[in-house]
Amino acid sequence: MKHQDMMDSLLSLGMQRGRVTCQELNDAFPAEFLPLEQVERFLSLLEGLGVKVIDSVENRQKKTRRNHSPKKCNYCGDM
Repeated sequence: MKHQDMMDSLLSLGMQRGRVTCQELNDAFPAEFLPLEQVERFLSLLEGLGVKVIDSVENRQKKTRRNHSPKKCNYCGDM
């Protein structure tokens, strides 16, 4: 899948659910392939549309940050 297709798909998914996960961002934006500026523009677009970036769906349901995954999000700075 092309990067633009992945961004479009992730944007659509985020708008439907109101959220995207750090893992989804990591999958859509491999750090070694895309310029940081492009990722930052995408994150700004999500924010402007009210789409939240969360660490994971499971952790969101637990409503606690103590039990979150140790994998760091490449783009949002969350752990």
